[in-house]
Amino acid sequence: MATTSEHGAVFDEVVRMLTEVIGDEFLLDIEVTPETTFSDDLAVESVEFVALGQKLQQRYGDKVNFVAFVSDLDIDEITALDVGTVVGHIEKCLAQG
Repeated sequence: MATTSEHGAVFDEVVRMLTEVIGDEFLLDIEVTPETTFSDDLAVESVEFVALGQKLQQRYGDKVNFVAFVSDLDIDEITALDVGTVVGHIEKCLAQG
């Protein structure tokens, strides 16, 4: 698994959580970038997506309401959701304090 630390601490944290959720064996040959999609690139299943949401909730608490964020998306947006969009949402929420 390769990450690019210049993307920042939140990016690295999300990649770490993804590794815990879908397994590092799956990510060995994939470089996760902000453009990496959950659906097409990572083949994240709904149960894994829920697990990621739970990890985000545990890590960031109510400041980052991942469930509300996803519920505001339509099905096409959810299908196209990428790591960078999730990281951007987290960073925006944290900046708002």
